[in-house]
Amino acid sequence: MSKNKKILLAVAKGGMSQSDIAALLHVSKRDVSAVAKAVRELNLTFDAIAGMDADAVDDLFFPKEKRARGEGYLVPDMEALVSRKKKSRKLPVKLFWLEHVEAAASCGKSSYSYQTFCEMFADTAGKMGATRYFIHEPGAKAFIDWAGDTACITDRTTGAKAKVYVIVVSLPFSGRFWAEGFCDMRQQSWQDGQTHAFEEFGGVPRMLVPDNAATATDRSALCVTLVNDDYERYAQHYGTAIFPARVRKPRDKSTAESTVNLVEQWIIGPANETTFYTLGEFNGFCSEKVSWLNSRPFSAKDGSRRELFDREEREHLLPLPRERYEICEWRSAKVAPDYHVTVDYMRYSVPHRLIGEQVDVKLSSAKVSLMADGEIVAEHGRLRGRKGQYSTMVEHMPDNHAALDSPWSPARFASWAGKIGPECASAIGRVLESRPIVEQSFTSCRNILGLSKTYSPALLERACERANSLGALVSYTSLKNSILAMKAADAERKCRGRAPGGGSDELVDRAKSAGRLRGAEAYRRGGEDRA
Repeated sequence: MSKNKKILLAVAKGGMSQSDIAALLHVSKRDVSAVAKAVRELNLTFDAIAGMDADAVDDLFFPKEKRARGEGYLVPDMEALVSRKKKSRKLPVKLFWLEHVEAAASCGKSSYSYQTFCEMFADTAGKMGATRYFIHEPGAKAFIDWAGDTACITDRTTGAKAKVYVIVVSLPFSGRFWAEGFCDMRQQSWQDGQTHAFEEFGGVPRMLVPDNAATATDRSALCVTLVNDDYERYAQHYGTAIFPARVRKPRDKSTAESTVNLVEQWIIGPANETTFYTLGEFNGFCSEKVSWLNSRPFSAKDGSRRELFDREEREHLLPLPRERYEICEWRSAKVAPDYHVTVDYMRYSVPHRLIGEQVDVKLSSAKVSLMADGEIVAEHGRLRGRKGQYSTMVEHMPDNHAALDSPWSPARFASWAGKIGPECASAIGRVLESRPIVEQSFTSCRNILGLSKTYSPALLERACERANSLGALVSYTSLKNSILAMKAADAERKCRGRAPGGGSDELVDRAKSAGRLRGAEAYRRGGEDRA
């Protein structure tokens, strides 16, 4: 129904003022007044107007020869003006109209009124902004984007709030999606979010359509959208392709935009009214909401996102690879004489034949792979926590080391103690025999023998001799206190001029050849003779 016919029917029906009709139909009061005048002059009824088609109404009140733009008017290039407006949205339409008025005056033609100019501009903008409905194939694409809004987690102690960034992965055919929160927007979080989405879907789409985020595209490329190397390797591992959306073209991924809006309204908005203390708590809440939204029935068609996915899309997804993709870091390290390499203050063993050589180290979040000449020679689980930990494989040891069965063994500790002295060996032997399970004494033995490195083997041997003479079972604390006492006694004897470690109590004159100074009395007037 045309705008003119709507005005006619509203006027003929009555019951509303001209102002109310103008507000209801979004037209000017002038148009309503003109139509009301025509209705009165022609004595038209509601039924007569309802039986007329739109063209007849337009021809009756606005004949084509009158509606046609006269040759005396300057017709503006509206498409060019709409393009200018798209490039710079701050430009007002009234500026375009003023330019039109000046141009019309300069060429001796009439200009359109501001209202008519705005209507022409809006009509052209609508035609240039026409949208097309995309028909998506099942399993063909996945749209990936970060939500614009953020959630937060709260520190229990300080109350400080940290932002949570939510990644959204949506399948445009079924509408099923995945959302997850991360504490940053780095490459690791970007890839982990998509990995978890693929595992939730049970497969991989044939194409990924990300936004132009720094984690997806190479920002250094000028005028060309290039996928960055890390993301390209990720896609190759999952056997999919990446086709980033065009810059500032949100309609290329309209499904992603609508899904992000859904996540912001139903997940992030309610989450900001709740206090979460850990990222796990937020993601638990997020997972429940995602499951509910995927199972919620469609409003305009039968079924739900999950039902449509299970019924028509799941089988079209590519299979998941056997292993997850992990971002790896490469380093180079030299093998130490103890056939270990040091990585982030942790030590990992390699075959002893590689001592003194350089090896390549491939680091992932869970594994450390050591390579020589392009071949993997050792793999270890990545150590975390206290610095200086060892990960040693028996097959990497020389034969004389492997014979000890383990770096921690009774034979290893007995051999170590024997190198320090017989008293230490005797004390360690009694410690090993003191526990019903010999492995329970390993920590005590290691700590005791470590005193030889902290202080000296001689002091540890003397402390063990004293403890053995008393018949006491040695411990780390008792030996350490004994060593400190002996060091203090030695220092005191040195201060008193006694020979340390000697049996004689005679004073040692350390200044036999030193000069002598006279006392103060020798320098007083009238004092003793200075000769």
